Amino acid sequence: MRRSSPLPYSRALLRHSIRPIHLPQLPKPPNKYELLIQARGFIQRLKIRVKYPLMKQMRPFTLNDITALFSWVFLGHTVWLVVGTTSFLSFGLWAANSLQFQEWVTHKMGHYLTLSSEAVVVFESATPNWKDGKIRLNNVHVVCMPRSEQRKFQQGLQEKEPAIVQGDLLHGIELDQDELTPKAQKRLKRMPWFDLTIDSVEVELSLMRLMEGKGIVKSADVVGIRGIIDNRRAGWNKSAVWDAEAVRKSHIPGGFEMDRLVLEDMSVVVYMPKGFRPFPFSIIQAQFSRLRRQWLFYDTLCADKIIGSFDTSLFSVHTPQLEKSVLEYSDLEAKGSSPNLASYYPFKKSNPQGVFVGGENQQFGVLIDESMREQGYQRKSRLRIEGVSMDHVHRLGPGPPQWITSGTMDFCADIYIPDEKRKDKPPTVAQAIFQVFKQSLPQSIIIGTGTGQEITLGDTIPASAIIEEQDDKKFVMDIDVRFKNIKGVVPLKIPEFSYLNSAMVRPVIAYINHNRTILPIKGRIVMSLETFNGAWTIHDSTLGNRLNECITTGLVNLVSDQQERNKRLKQIGFWSFREMIRNIVSLHDTLHGSARGFWTYLGQ
Repeated sequence: MRRSSPLPYSRALLRHSIRPIHLPQLPKPPNKYELLIQARGFIQRLKIRVKYPLMKQMRPFTLNDITALFSWVFLGHTVWLVVGTTSFLSFGLWAANSLQFQEWVTHKMGHYLTLSSEAVVVFESATPNWKDGKIRLNNVHVVCMPRSEQRKFQQGLQEKEPAIVQGDLLHGIELDQDELTPKAQKRLKRMPWFDLTIDSVEVELSLMRLMEGKGIVKSADVVGIRGIIDNRRAGWNKSAVWDAEAVRKSHIPGGFEMDRLVLEDMSVVVYMPKGFRPFPFSIIQAQFSRLRRQWLFYDTLCADKIIGSFDTSLFSVHTPQLEKSVLEYSDLEAKGSSPNLASYYPFKKSNPQGVFVGGENQQFGVLIDESMREQGYQRKSRLRIEGVSMDHVHRLGPGPPQWITSGTMDFCADIYIPDEKRKDKPPTVAQAIFQVFKQSLPQSIIIGTGTGQEITLGDTIPASAIIEEQDDKKFVMDIDVRFKNIKGVVPLKIPEFSYLNSAMVRPVIAYINHNRTILPIKGRIVMSLETFNGAWTIHDSTLGNRLNECITTGLVNLVSDQQERNKRLKQIGFWSFREMIRNIVSLHDTLHGSARGFWTYLGQ
């Protein structure tokens, strides 16, 4: 087949090459340096330096440009503020200090801290610590006290026991004009009074915690605390009955909940109510893995490490290295003694390895590391105080401790910290069936218990009580108390206790004076963990009352045991004397031939 010939215009294109089309060259936009050379004045140069890096050209801003720029700046700085709050504020402090705004910044920060902490906070300077990622406050002065009382302490003219009028805590105190406002008076009546100076405070801030209601401070390092704590007006309402729940602090959103606190070199003088002598309180070093405003006293007992002195008595809070409990033997005992409690106490108890004062032996037993975790406790903290003066023990409450006029006390306690992250395992089928039968079946009746309670048929345990019993976490503290070189006197007025009979007062005093060299008491205290919610002192949590009750019960048990031993010794002595006389008479009859023979006894 014959191929077709190409078209004419195709041949022309093949013969002649295509000539390039020359377009007019567009002018090249000027760069940044050319624009700066042509600019006149500072304003034009500033516009060029701002617009050119953002837009790479010089044209008016559009709405899209403004929106994008605002979103980039706002969102970027917001993320920086939320994620790195400390570094963001450190950069702001560095810029303010560089621009000679240091005094203004310190004044504003002190005003903010005053409003948030309900105490007047003043500090000399605030500088960023770039190495550790913290903000350092130097020479901090924290005051929560009327200025007139502050001047009295500075001049040494403070009263030992101020006269307090019923219903008016601030009666007779000169107040300045700014202290007469209702808000200031409410703060002075509610907060404890103190005047403290701090060498340095390094804080790490977190805006995420503030939005969660935990306070903006994440961690803090405090060094060099000096000053006074005035507690003379605490518990001043003598007509009202002490109510621990009423004086506990209520939850305030935004109250501090620090994840870490390190405290070093603290020395303050504490003034107590009722004319009690002022005493020094010092902390050499303390480290807290958690410190919350709502659980201040509980977190102090559960601290990682505290070393200090309380009225010249050394104390420490630490995690014990050994697995032994104070109920077996503590550091206060001789190492050669037997750890068996049955040999330590001669009481007749059903469980000799259990606790003799407390009564919760069957539920917990002697807690060591393995059994402690099975019961739902995370770790153990040990509190030791040596050589406490008896006038501090008198503040626990009325009872035998107040009858001891002189001597010292050594205190050692194991505090078991519940694991708050642990969730209880769901009950098995057998446990669920048992709980159902336990709720439906009537309770057993025991006649003649002598408790005075009304006995009814068909009473069942409500399900809410069972659930509350399972969910309520317990605070367990094993104590070992040693009284040394003590002397007791009979009180003028004998108080009434449910656990102490008035007939036991003189035997208890006699036992104290007879065993004055050393008087040991061991026991266990089990409390609900909710009693520490809002408690700042040992009295707010009712732990002081429980300690007083435990010591009193221990003394009564010791006296009862001694009386029982004396009674048995008298019976044994009388029986021994009777047998001795009988043997002497039998020997006399045998020697004189008047003894009756075997057949005589057989005939009888």
